[in-house]
Amino acid sequence: MAAVGLSILAAFGFASSAILSRQGMQAIFPLPGVMVSLFFSFLLASAMVLIFAFSDISGIPQVAVLWILALGVMNFLGGRSQNFLSVNLIGASRASLFVSSQAPFAAIFAITFTGETIHPLVALGTVAVVGGLLFASGDSIREGWRTDKSFLIGYLMALGAGASYGATNVMAKHTLGIYDSPLMMTAFSMLIGLVVLSPLVGASAVHSGVIRPRSPDGPESHAFLRSLWSFKYVALAGIASGVAVISWYFAVQRADVVVISPIVSSSPLVTLFLAHLFLTRLERVTRRLVFGALLTVAGVGFVVVGSQL
Repeated sequence: MAAVGLSILAAFGFASSAILSRQGMQAIFPLPGVMVSLFFSFLLASAMVLIFAFSDISGIPQVAVLWILALGVMNFLGGRSQNFLSVNLIGASRASLFVSSQAPFAAIFAITFTGETIHPLVALGTVAVVGGLLFASGDSIREGWRTDKSFLIGYLMALGAGASYGATNVMAKHTLGIYDSPLMMTAFSMLIGLVVLSPLVGASAVHSGVIRPRSPDGPESHAFLRSLWSFKYVALAGIASGVAVISWYFAVQRADVVVISPIVSSSPLVTLFLAHLFLTRLERVTRRLVFGALLTVAGVGFVVVGSQL
């Protein structure tokens, strides 16, 4: 049950990160926002390594280094960057639903490449997760296709983030079998993510800047305060995401990927609740979205029950 609790904590962390990043990107472009959030995630993970896993720093096997390099690229270049871009394009509520597609992706990758088996209830729960996100976003996809193609790009990026996170689950499980230190693996992979993302963020900053242009009639002082608050939100998003990733890796250490990933994918329900509280100006939470999220969480319930049988 510890793995289930850690998975739920990860779901809350990812949901909080989606809401905070949505707030922050009102004044900051997405890729610089990714870099700021990842930097604060790295600070949190590094502090925890120094406190709880300092002896693990010198004991990394060479083969584990290669896997952690791949993990950093997949998780932060493929996952977090596409996640932030999709949140910027379609909003936190809809993006979180498609990012939750990590559950079926993780199940497919785990069964195909690591030989994990799946209980029928876990399979049913995974199908419910997919059905929930499709039901919640069907109208939005059709509307986006007719009116604004960037909307469709946002969904594709959210789906790409889900696939990346699903692969990350399987890679993390394999890496922990070689080097059993979730904290060190988290911090090192985040450092790799910072290095890999730096050229992209630099190019984005040169092309469009870091801060979004202020309104022509807005006072300079208000623009500065807006930017400062936005950086604060993105930094908090990084801390929330850091807690989520650490919890996620500890959960994967204790249970199969086909069990952990659908539970983490319950984060859309938390995202919808937080969006209703804090993002009413930016996002509209519809009944269809709520029903899709509830179907997703019902699928998570099947996964939890099936994992205990």
